Parts: sequence; structure tokens; C-alpha cells
Amino acid sequence: MNKVTKGALAAAAGAAILAGGAGTMAAWNSNVNTNGGTVTAGQLNLESVNAGSWKWADGTAFDPATARLVPGDKVVYTASYKITAVGQNLTATLTPSLGNVTGPLASYLTAAPAGGGAVTVTAADNNTTKTVSTEITFNPATANQDGQAQTASLAGASVVLQQTITP
Repeated sequence: MNKVTKGALAAAAGAAILAGGAGTMAAWNSNVNTNGGTVTAGQLNLESVNAGSWKWADGTAFDPATARLVPGDKVVYTASYKITAVGQNLTATLTPSLGNVTGPLASYLTAAPAGGGAVTVTAADNNTTKTVSTEITFNPATANQDGQAQTASLAGASVVLQQTITP
């Protein structure tokens, strides 16, 4: 017997076995739809309330247009955000990000929540305003003349409100 004939016989045998299994369902069955109602998803949103302000880490005024950073410098940007947090078990964090900061100096900068921790948001914070301070640090380990006279546009800096999923 050639390979094509053997293959055809094997396929026919397989189909017969599968068809035989289809006849095992009971002849009678029934189902009914439940009246489960409607569910609605919650909301999580963040809206900027003000333009914010800049300060050096020591609290003195910082003007990004005129001040010049050196390795080890820390500046703090503080702004307020309106929170929409709807959902019984909703928990989220507000975390600063330099993900969209551009320019050659950007790779020498890091962002972290000022004071060391991200701001936690729950449903109890719905329709409230939270103030977030972002500390931006010029990497103190920057060596040689790396980063000198370079710029970074902080217009891409952001605060991210992200839901925390708990299993």
C-alpha cells in the first residue's frame, strides 16, 4: 500500500472515531437564562489641576530656564491632580515618570516620588485632589565631562496613575 492510501485510511479512521464520540450527549437537556442584572466597570482617571512649581531639594526656588544642574543635584516638581477612582476594591498608585523626557541630558536623570514612596489611591479618594512631588536627580556617578552643557526637555515628564491588581 502506498503512503497516500495509508494516509487516507488513517484520516478516515480518525474521523470515524471522532464522529462516534459525538453521539454520547444525552437526548434530553435544558437550560434557562439567569436574571443576573447588569454590571458596570469603575473608573480611574487623573487630571492636572495646576501648573506646578519647581524647587531645589532644600526647598529654595528653582527656575529650570536659568539654573544649571550638576551631578548629584536634586530638584523637586510639585503639582496637584484631581483623582477619579470609582470601584469598590480599587487601589492604585501615583508614580512619577521620565519616560518621555527627551534630549541628551535625559539619560543622566532619574525620577522618584519625593519622600521615598508613591502616593496610594483608593476609591475613598474619588473626586479629591492629591499633591504629588517628584524628585529629579542628576546621576551623582556621572563621570568625566559626560552631560556637560547638555539639555533635557522635561515637558515629557509625567505622573502615572496605575491600578494595583491584588490577586
